[in-house]
Amino acid sequence: MSSLCSIQFVGKGWKVVSFFVVIAITWLATVLPVQAQGADEELVRIWPTNNTTLLVEQRFDLRVESLIPGQSAPTLESITINGNNFTGTFRQRINEQLQLPGGSIEVGQPPEGSNLFGQTLRNWSLSQPGRYEVVATLNIDGRQVSARNTYRVQPFQRRGNLNKIIFFVGDGMGTPLRTGARIMKYGVRDGQPGGYLEIEKMPVLGLVNTHSLDSIIPDSANTAAAWVSGAKTINNALNAFPDNTPETNFDNPRIETLPQYMKRRYNWGIGMVTTAFLTDATPASFAANQVQRGEFEWIAQQYFDFFRDGWYVPETGYRSLKELSQPVDVLLGPGARHFVPDENRAAEFRDTVFRRDNQDLIAVARQQGYTIVTDVNSMNQAPNDRPLLGLFLGDFRESAALGPQNIPSVLDLLIARGRATIDGRGANQLTPPVPSEFATIPKLEEMTRKAIAALEAQSPQGWMLQVESSQVDKLAHPLDPDRTLYEVLTLDKAVEVTRQFVAENPNSLMLVTADHAQGQTVGGTVDSQAIRENRIDLNEAMQSFGNAGFTTYQDTDNDGYPNEANPSTKLAIGISARPTFRTDFLTDDVNLPPSGEDGTEPNPERDPNGLLLTNDLQRQTTVANHTADDVPIAAQGPGAGLFNGVMDNIEVFQRMAAVISGVRNRQDLATGRPFTATETES
Repeated sequence: MSSLCSIQFVGKGWKVVSFFVVIAITWLATVLPVQAQGADEELVRIWPTNNTTLLVEQRFDLRVESLIPGQSAPTLESITINGNNFTGTFRQRINEQLQLPGGSIEVGQPPEGSNLFGQTLRNWSLSQPGRYEVVATLNIDGRQVSARNTYRVQPFQRRGNLNKIIFFVGDGMGTPLRTGARIMKYGVRDGQPGGYLEIEKMPVLGLVNTHSLDSIIPDSANTAAAWVSGAKTINNALNAFPDNTPETNFDNPRIETLPQYMKRRYNWGIGMVTTAFLTDATPASFAANQVQRGEFEWIAQQYFDFFRDGWYVPETGYRSLKELSQPVDVLLGPGARHFVPDENRAAEFRDTVFRRDNQDLIAVARQQGYTIVTDVNSMNQAPNDRPLLGLFLGDFRESAALGPQNIPSVLDLLIARGRATIDGRGANQLTPPVPSEFATIPKLEEMTRKAIAALEAQSPQGWMLQVESSQVDKLAHPLDPDRTLYEVLTLDKAVEVTRQFVAENPNSLMLVTADHAQGQTVGGTVDSQAIRENRIDLNEAMQSFGNAGFTTYQDTDNDGYPNEANPSTKLAIGISARPTFRTDFLTDDVNLPPSGEDGTEPNPERDPNGLLLTNDLQRQTTVANHTADDVPIAAQGPGAGLFNGVMDNIEVFQRMAAVISGVRNRQDLATGRPFTATETES
């Protein structure tokens, strides 16, 4: 899709038409299968996605479009909703949007001469619960062609005392990673776990399906969008849908997220904490509506509900987006590159990348009253009763796989603070050394504690917070299993902080899940000392079954993390869905990419004498990939029982909304039976 999005129309007449035919056919080859319901649906399409469950008064864009250019421009014949004529209202609203500055963008019109039809009614909603059938009919070259979508509108009314939702994401954290982190932290005693993670102590456990609209293998954008908007979309899309104008990412149909909905209707606060750059897909899902997750400047502006001509996202053409957007109250993470205007400001964050429009979004945040913090000390000292923007350093070491836009692994933060070692070596003994600046970067649990305090002070009426341990995924991609497990532990420490808060604030629901899985599994153990001393053939290194024995990790300072990454006996993590790479099973000093430009060739600078493991992915894939495995979801608080069992990820959205509406029993989900005063909050 990215290659299509870069194409610009520069001419008119037959050249434009023929050029657009090529684009349309290419677009159809990738997008059409996601929603084809019959012969007519291969020619006409309606958004949002068929079988979406919406909330009462949840805003969405209703789009009708043709998919193949006609001999002449198609026209709208009719739209009906449950058999009632909606055509006049639709046309009237479209005409009103066309009168706005940048009206063609507001409507999402295909280019002139394309002989395609496309019109988007922005920010529509349905006010009554029930089932709705939408039928749209176009006249295409004299033929009446229809598409039909069905939607369920779920009842919604705030009932009960619940006014906080804390949503944890271990990005890419499948079940084996939870198991591995537990073994790393607690070991095994008498054949039983020596202890359980805080995640595992939560009282309710379910399983979540993670497929996207266009693949069984999802990415982090569409999965996160499913939780927060309730709609299935394609990979790379955030609360928005593809359309028949692939030459632009800015006019696509959108849908309101639950945080946006709750802020618009009830003034709930919105918070985001992440170890990824702040505009990455998972954090962006809470407050961005964009079909292409790579539009980082767009996402950053939307966090502040700020649109101005001359900026990456102008005001002209985006009034409907401004109406949909809601400012985020607490933002804590790295990724200043999408907020700063030039190389000098980027250099303050040890980065070389800056906004493509050369505008200063940090200055805008200050004007809007945000406190700006850049390290753990300034974060802790910042007032809680003002909006908060934290922009922290990333892993600026040369060649590090995470890069300067992402917070380093918590293992490296611990090493910088003198709390962990690799083979007994501290920060200055590693190659390259761990920079002293890493000690100033807050850990996930520290950011979580601050975000909760700030949201409580700013939004006592209610709030939603998303906390993401992004590097579970970002370190699994470059095949760094030891640092990956440390990232599960930092998520668990953040969960511990929050469970303590929830114990004192029983009107809080907390959820812990993953957007998708990766291909790791706990394969056995290795003798680290024998490997270091070259006393064992790496082909014989990984021990399994009865030979695996037990690991020897130790947490002597009781901070929740092993003090040594390479104890005498450590876990060996097997990995599928991978490129070719080499491993010596030991924790590397720095996490380097596993492969070069070809996934069949290992990176010669990484473990050059290590065991060669060949790829089981296509050769153009140079990192480990996501899988289609279901992922666990744990719940605690009012309505937690709704998250038991197996569910699709869009049902997470439906059940969060149901909990806010007072539903407490799973059998009441279908009916939306309201909370009553005789029921309890447990």
